[in-house]
Amino acid sequence: MDRQAELRRVLEGPLPGEVSEAFLQRFTFTADDPRSVIALVRDVLATVLDAGAAWPELAQWHDRLPDRFVSACTPERDAAAWELSGWLAWFEPEELGESRGWQWWDAGLAGPAGGWVDVAVEGHPFASDSLEWLLRASGARDIDS
Repeated sequence: MDRQAELRRVLEGPLPGEVSEAFLQRFTFTADDPRSVIALVRDVLATVLDAGAAWPELAQWHDRLPDRFVSACTPERDAAAWELSGWLAWFEPEELGESRGWQWWDAGLAGPAGGWVDVAVEGHPFASDSLEWLLRASGARDIDS
């Protein structure tokens, strides 16, 4: 996985004419404010993809990541919530980061109450739970792929 290319797509979208060598999988969702969902998802992904040479400790992630996302990652708040450390493991190069199975490709709006996210996937099935949690924790509902 090319983390720098993924980070560029998170921040700027795909280049004009850029084509994925992998299969693109679309996730759709509804939200009260889908624009803010996409903005928060991009902010969180940009932060973890640009972690630096040494992977930060959990306490540092609490400071780096948006409060809205961090507060959603508390099992006390929601029995179905992912713990922040478990979610971060899917991005840590020394843990599951190289086997995540998906990379950000693009996102957009689908009307006033909907949005979509395209990810490049290595094959099917793939582990999409980390992406689905990121969307849900950012305010998405009715996530479908």
